[in-house]
Amino acid sequence: MSTATRIPTAFMRALTLAACLSVTLAAPSLAIGGGGGGHGAAAPAEDSRHRTVTSSETYLPLPPLMATVQANYRARGNLQIEAGLEIEDARLRQRVEQIMPRLRNAYVSALSVYTGVNYRYGTVPDADRIAQLLQDATDMTLGTDGARVLIGMVILNPN
Repeated sequence: MSTATRIPTAFMRALTLAACLSVTLAAPSLAIGGGGGGHGAAAPAEDSRHRTVTSSETYLPLPPLMATVQANYRARGNLQIEAGLEIEDARLRQRVEQIMPRLRNAYVSALSVYTGVNYRYGTVPDADRIAQLLQDATDMTLGTDGARVLIGMVILNPN
């Protein structure tokens, strides 16, 4: 064979290989509905990280709350809290959903005060004290009672 016929053959092989690879890589996304043609499974309506803790209509889960733990002028770890609000009144629940950024700010501020003033690095975090601080922040931000803070998890992740 001459050189002129080998170049197109090599080009065709590379082109065929590229086409096969693109089909192979695209197949999983097409299978789960990522192809966009309306076939396959529908995209979930909710955030995939949100997990249902209870079937209660009065429970409103909060996004994870975090605060930095410091000791000797250095960041030593992160305190992570998973919590939710139990709200019986539907109107109050709707109001809480509307002012969630303000509540989240109050929670992060309260946790920062806890990690800076009340918590000493190396000890077990006091879940009762954290719950009380979050409850106080909730009542102060809402201006009324009716939303009860429920703590699900307290984790200290050291650096």
